[in-house]
Amino acid sequence: MRYVSKDLMIVLLLLVVSIPAIQSLFIPGGFTSHDLTHHVVRQISMDKLLSEGQFPPRWSGELNNGYGYPVFLFNYPLPAMVGEIFHKLGMGYVDSVKAVLFWSMVASVLGMYLFLNALLKDRLAAFTGAIFYLYAPIRFLNVYVSAAVGSALALGILPFVFWSLVEIKKGKKWATLVGGVSLAGLILAHNVTALIFASVILAFVWFLVRRVRELRVVGVMFLLGLGLSAWFWLPATFEAQYIRFAEIFGKFYQDQFPSLWQLIRSPWGYGLSHPQNPEVGDMSYQLGLIHIGVMLILAVLIWVRRGMREIKVIGGFMLAIFIISIFLMLKVSLPLWENLPFLALVQFPLRFSAISIFSASIAAALLIKWIPIFIGVTGKKIIFAILLLLVIYANRNHWNINEVFDPGEDYYLSLNSTSTTYGEHLPKWGKVMDKPSPGKLEFVRGIGEIKMIRDKSDLVLAEVETTQSAKLRLNQFYFPGWEIKIDSKKVDFNYLSDGESYGLPIFDIDAGKHLVKANFKNTPVRNLGDFITIITVIIFITIIFKIWKLLPRAL
Repeated sequence: MRYVSKDLMIVLLLLVVSIPAIQSLFIPGGFTSHDLTHHVVRQISMDKLLSEGQFPPRWSGELNNGYGYPVFLFNYPLPAMVGEIFHKLGMGYVDSVKAVLFWSMVASVLGMYLFLNALLKDRLAAFTGAIFYLYAPIRFLNVYVSAAVGSALALGILPFVFWSLVEIKKGKKWATLVGGVSLAGLILAHNVTALIFASVILAFVWFLVRRVRELRVVGVMFLLGLGLSAWFWLPATFEAQYIRFAEIFGKFYQDQFPSLWQLIRSPWGYGLSHPQNPEVGDMSYQLGLIHIGVMLILAVLIWVRRGMREIKVIGGFMLAIFIISIFLMLKVSLPLWENLPFLALVQFPLRFSAISIFSASIAAALLIKWIPIFIGVTGKKIIFAILLLLVIYANRNHWNINEVFDPGEDYYLSLNSTSTTYGEHLPKWGKVMDKPSPGKLEFVRGIGEIKMIRDKSDLVLAEVETTQSAKLRLNQFYFPGWEIKIDSKKVDFNYLSDGESYGLPIFDIDAGKHLVKANFKNTPVRNLGDFITIITVIIFITIIFKIWKLLPRAL
C-alpha cells in the first residue's frame, strides 16, 4: 500500500508539473494552426459516418464538396474515433479534437514515466525523463503550431509500446496484451510515426530480449498489434496505388531539410515549414538546447565511465539513435531519401526529431540515476531540480496558441473540403472540386425525375423515372468498391470519359421507372484486412480468458 500511495503521489505530481504545457488547450474555441480545421472536419465526418452505420468508416460522400473522398481509408482514424467519444459525451466538435490533444499530452508523460521506471527502476529518473518527453519543442509544435492531432496522439501512445516490452522481459503476461493494443493504437493514431519508430522498436527488442521464449511473446505482441490494425493499414498500403499521394509528395522532402544550426537554435513561430527559405515561413526546427545538452553529457559519461553497463548499453543505444535521427533530418542524408522509397512517406525530415526527443528524454533519466556516483544523493536531487526548471523554462514560450479562432460550430459544419491540404488522397482521375455537387445522381443525357430514397456516404438509393433512354452520373469520384445496380441488376459504368464523367461513374438507363442503387463496398484487400482484425480480436479475447486466473500473480 505504501508503494501504491507513493506511485499515486508521483502521478499527481506529474500532472501538476504538466499543467503549463496543457493549459492553453482550455482556452474556449479553436485557434489558428496548420491543421486544426482539417481535423475538425474529419471529426464531423467521423461522427456522420458512424451515425450512418459505416464501420469501419472509410468513404465520406459529403467531403470534396459532395463528390466524395476516401477520408479514413488513408487518413489515420484513431484521433477522430477517440474524439467521437468526447463528442458523444456532449462536447462540440472543436472541443472534442482539443480533448484528444489534451489527453495525448497527459498520456505521454504518464506512459514515459511507466516505461522509464520499469526500465531503470528509479522513480526520480523516470520522473525526469517523462517531463523531458513532454517539455520539448516538437511536442508543442505538434499541438499549438500544427495541431497535428495524429502525431500528438501517436507520441502519447508510443511509451506504452516500450513499457510493454520491458514488462514482457520481466515475464508479465498482461504486457503482451497491452503491447498489442498499444502497437495497434500507434499505427491507427499516425501511421507515419509508427513507420518512423519501427526500426527503433525492433532495435530495442534486439538489445533487450535474448531468450527464445521472450522473443516468441514479443512476436505474439507484434502479431496482435498488426492484426488489430490490419483493417486500416492493409487497404491503405495496397490501395495507395490508386491515389495522387505519390505525385504530390513523392519529392516533397527535398525542400524540407533544416540546417544543423536550425536544429540547435531557430526562433519560435507559427508559420509554415520552409526551412530553406525562412523569410517565407517562420516555423521553428529546434530540438531544444536542454535536450541537446543532456545528450552531450551522456556522450561524455559513456566515454569516461566505460565500465558502467547500463550507461554503456542503454545510453549507447540512445546516443546512436539520436545521431541517426539528426543525420536523417539534414540534407546530407538526401541520397538515402532518394533511394529508400518509404522515406518519402515521411514527407517532413523534421518528423525524425520525435526520435531525438525520445532518446534525449531517456538520456536525462539515465543522468539522474547515475549522478550520485559523482556527487551523492543530495547532489542528485539538486541536479534533478535544476534540470526540471531548465527544461520547463526553456519551453516557456512554446506552450501557447498563436491566436484564438472561434467562428462557431456552424462554420465547420459548412465546410466540405477534402480535410487535407492538397487533396492527396483523391484517386488519380479525381480532382478537388470548388463547387458543391448538385446531388448524388444527375442526368447528363436525357431528362427525367430523380427521387432520393436513401442518401448515405456508402449507399445511394433512388427512384429514377425517364421517358427515354438516358445517361446518369453518380456524383461520387470512382474508387475501387463502387458498385451500381439498376433494378437489382449490376450495370457497367465508365468513369474516364473526359466529356461527361470527369472521373465520376456514368451509366445508361432505359426509359421507364427504375430503382437505382449505388454501393461503396469492400474490395478483396479490405475484406482481408477486416477478416484479420476480427480473427485477431477473437484471439485477443481468448488470451484474456486464458490468463485471467494468472493475472493477480502476473501483476
